[in-house]
Amino acid sequence: MKVHINQLPVKRNYVFLNENYYDSLFNKIFETCFSIANASRLLDISKSALGRFSRKENKRIRIDFLLKISDFLNIPLEEIENKIVWIGNNQSHGIINPNLPFNFNSRAGARFLAAICNEGWISDGAYYSNSSKELRYSVKNDALSVFGGDNDTIREWIKEKDQYLAFPSIIRDVLILITKFKGVKSVNNPPVPSFILENKKLIFGWIEQTIADEGHVKYYDDKYRREIIWRRSFNKNLNECKLNTDERKMLDKIGISYDVKNIGTYKTKKGIEKIRLQIRLSKRKNLLKLRKQILIPCNRKNKTLTKMMRGFVRYKEPLKVKDAINQLCKDRGFVTSIMLKREMNYKNTTTACVWLKKYLNKGFIKIMEPGYYHSRGRRIAAKYTLRDQKAF
Repeated sequence: MKVHINQLPVKRNYVFLNENYYDSLFNKIFETCFSIANASRLLDISKSALGRFSRKENKRIRIDFLLKISDFLNIPLEEIENKIVWIGNNQSHGIINPNLPFNFNSRAGARFLAAICNEGWISDGAYYSNSSKELRYSVKNDALSVFGGDNDTIREWIKEKDQYLAFPSIIRDVLILITKFKGVKSVNNPPVPSFILENKKLIFGWIEQTIADEGHVKYYDDKYRREIIWRRSFNKNLNECKLNTDERKMLDKIGISYDVKNIGTYKTKKGIEKIRLQIRLSKRKNLLKLRKQILIPCNRKNKTLTKMMRGFVRYKEPLKVKDAINQLCKDRGFVTSIMLKREMNYKNTTTACVWLKKYLNKGFIKIMEPGYYHSRGRRIAAKYTLRDQKAF
């Protein structure tokens, strides 16, 4: 999705043009119209405003004036946008050297919209609140990638109880245009912008930012537990929780399985009853598939996910091996690599030896008879038995 200047509130937003282009533009107007009075009549712009432009007393042009000039001189909108060196509200800091049109068809664009949805809000301005400096820096970079500007375009406020980014009002106007809401998300119940649902690249951008802001990457190696979850709150009286519904559509679109759980209701300080819905991603192949496509902006969570993938053995295999060792020891009094290989239907004994060594180190089994080589050179496998009958 691209946002052009003609889609913005044109009467409260202004631009500065490249100085040479500004001169050539008004030279063309007065060469064509011969006088300010005639230009005023043809352009439907006041004589006083055109007079200030011609005398260069005020080079800041209201967007609706600029669009009228563009139509009158038959100048393509893209050419005009390419010559804009500042855009913003009358009393706003605005954006210097903006990237016009504002293009959200990128992972950075999707991440920025997700960040505002997750930890941001839209009111008199647009804001993103997060105690993590890393995430604030990431969101700021994504915003600059989409909108342009410099390091001073987005203000950062550090207070005792809150740390947040404040965006120029022009960015607020763009966000209202795309998201169609202001105020509290759990009340207004906005959907995910439809253009994101249509593009897998944008879906991955949305998901990786949501995990960074709202998610938990859980990795418990000893329990073979690996999962990613995130939760959202909604007013209990809503007929549909659109954000939850759309994020499930996203996961369906990219082929990631999940489960949804209502983890309970609670009341806010104002007495409003809300529900919390949880989306959970698990299972080996499912998480491996997601890992190949996302890079979580939170370094800590991304490292946990990477570590989870590197140590990922087949989820149910350890339990099956445990059960096989336990049963063989009970039936035969001991277990060997050859016996375990046959029981687990492995192609060779190497895999069985790895599992036996793992459980030997964990203290689940002990060596009953060490392995040795027969006088004829044949290898006799070591025998293992349960260290404790209750170990399994």
